[in-house]
Amino acid sequence: MLAQDYLTLRLVRLKPPEEWINKQSGLSFVFPKGGAGKCLCGPLDQRLSPGDVLVLDGAVGGKLCAPDRGEMVFACFSLCFEHLLPLFASSEICLLQGVTDGFKQARLYPASSPLAVECHRLLGEVPPQFNLDHRGQLLRVAAAILTVEFTNAHGQRVGFIRPEDHMIQVFEKLSAAELVSLSVAELAGKFGCSRRHLNRLFHQHFGISVAALRMEMRLLKAVSLLRNPDAKVINVAEECGFNHLGLFNICFKRRFGTSPGQWRKKKDVLTKDQSAGVGGAAPNCPLRVSGLCPWTGQPEHRDALPQQPSQIQNAAPARAAVSASAPDSRAELAPVGAQQKLKKSAGVRVLSANT
Repeated sequence: MLAQDYLTLRLVRLKPPEEWINKQSGLSFVFPKGGAGKCLCGPLDQRLSPGDVLVLDGAVGGKLCAPDRGEMVFACFSLCFEHLLPLFASSEICLLQGVTDGFKQARLYPASSPLAVECHRLLGEVPPQFNLDHRGQLLRVAAAILTVEFTNAHGQRVGFIRPEDHMIQVFEKLSAAELVSLSVAELAGKFGCSRRHLNRLFHQHFGISVAALRMEMRLLKAVSLLRNPDAKVINVAEECGFNHLGLFNICFKRRFGTSPGQWRKKKDVLTKDQSAGVGGAAPNCPLRVSGLCPWTGQPEHRDALPQQPSQIQNAAPARAAVSASAPDSRAELAPVGAQQKLKKSAGVRVLSANT
């Protein structure tokens, strides 16, 4: 539930020994209007004067105190940083970690700074009615502060990398097991953005959604596990994250053009006769267009075909291959028997299997 002062400007008067304690989630913006006071936030003991601008992170708390004599008057509002993520450009997302880290300590902009002057000017234009115009004007105040922080972060090169490189770095820190088992919300947390923005980045750079990538990796893991003749199909489905065998069969057939049981039978036939073919065309891999499909070395949807070790060794270096060796029934297999990572080689992004 949103706080009472979420994107709502409030006027607060403090008299000793009263205290204003920051209990809001997200960022709280404080604008001293009259009197004097001080901010206590961890080791920080900062005096506040009219015209200053103070930003506090709800995660670290903090409180404001009135002087021993007199009172302190200030306006304040709060907002959640996550709600602003759809407004940021990809180049700003890359700077986001450095900016958010900067707010983990109380940020004070003195009254003499151009930013504080501009914020108080914008604050004077906020209508008294609590309507869309009211909230929009407060967003302008927050945007003025964040713009300065992004500019400073860019100038200092704090956390500044290209969006593509940022995503690659995050992928390289994730194991294949995490990509398969973590929810989309948890993955978004790893990337430092919202679920919606993570999907937007995936569609922008890879042409697929996060869910499509996770499904592809789960099915590729199933193919790897099905190479073990002793593995039961229902156990393979459960190990790949499918709670219903029927759903697993549907997804597998949609991807490879054949059921798991039929795939295993045809795999056994192909082991005896390399010239044998697989009937039925599998649908296009959602990763193939963007060059991420680990099976792209096999044209014409032959990704459903079991591959022999000699075939894999002869695959092009820029392509990702799947180990053809049968897994040990006691071993825990990562998807495609390896750690899938997003790499950038010769200008092409591919998923590689590090065996």
